[in-house]
Amino acid sequence: MSVFKQRRERLLLLASGFDNVVVADPKNLYYLTGFWGGGWGIVRPDATVLVTSVMEEKRATGSSHEAEVVTAPVRSDQVKAVKRLLAKGRTLIDSKDGQVRGTVDTGPFIQARRKKDSEELSLIRGASERIDKIYEMLEKTIRPGLTELEIAAEVMKQATLDDLSPLAAEGSLSPIIIGSGENSAYPHAELTKRKVRSGDMIVADIFFRYRGYCSDCTRTYAVGRVRKEQRDGYEAVLEAERHGVKMVRRGESGRDIHLAVKAILKGHRLDGFFTHGTGHGVGIDIHESPSLGGKSEDTLQTGDVVTVEPGIYIPGDYGIRIEDTLFVGNDVEVLTKYDRELLIL
Repeated sequence: MSVFKQRRERLLLLASGFDNVVVADPKNLYYLTGFWGGGWGIVRPDATVLVTSVMEEKRATGSSHEAEVVTAPVRSDQVKAVKRLLAKGRTLIDSKDGQVRGTVDTGPFIQARRKKDSEELSLIRGASERIDKIYEMLEKTIRPGLTELEIAAEVMKQATLDDLSPLAAEGSLSPIIIGSGENSAYPHAELTKRKVRSGDMIVADIFFRYRGYCSDCTRTYAVGRVRKEQRDGYEAVLEAERHGVKMVRRGESGRDIHLAVKAILKGHRLDGFFTHGTGHGVGIDIHESPSLGGKSEDTLQTGDVVTVEPGIYIPGDYGIRIEDTLFVGNDVEVLTKYDRELLIL
């Protein structure tokens, strides 16, 4: 059975109370067909009927799998085509479309996408391997006098050459995070013209899509010299991250992982500077289900891909974050493998 048939069957089972299942979100359309673009998908057991514009016909036909492509020149005609193709009865749709009527519920789509199949895992591994290469490049590139923007430009250049696609950080305009010195104390630092100086901590949070699937990794470098406070803080975050990684396994509570990671930082009197959750799911979106946080009600399952990313942020001074992406199978695989030990450049 193909992975696309498995995905359709999983979604249709989760939406078993409906007569029609319609996708309008490009990310869900990609998940079900391999085509990323505008349009609608009507999900059926044997195939997905993909309704899109005439402009997209060749691309949709060339990139989609197990899909019947139907085109119309303008949006109103595409909507009419969707309505003609729907069976009588209840319709589930994944987003507020405004033109195709039905029950809007993202839940079944989120649940279906949570469990990663072998093809999805292969692409997330591919993203992770390429991000590891970016960190190897940064280790040789970062030096005093370079601006955050110049460092980011080198990241974007290598990412583009390695077939990685950028996506904006949630909470900032930047496609990646390079925070130096006092800017590293912002968890979602914007890129600036600030020049790297000796004594800086530099938080580099690198997240890209590879052929539609994301990986997420953060490392913190030191430049020139490290104060004892910074070194001690790094060791505390590293201890917390390692502990969190060890706890990731099938059946473990996302909330318990977060509380255990926070307890490690509390032992170093640094928990008050840890201002976000411990981790999140990763897939087509950079933030997916499940959640590893203080209010999480999720329990880890086979097929989950999650991050573990404790950090501390000392206002006006420095920040430290260490993050890896992991796959939960019979065993747990750390997908991002770049060294986690403190590197002084």
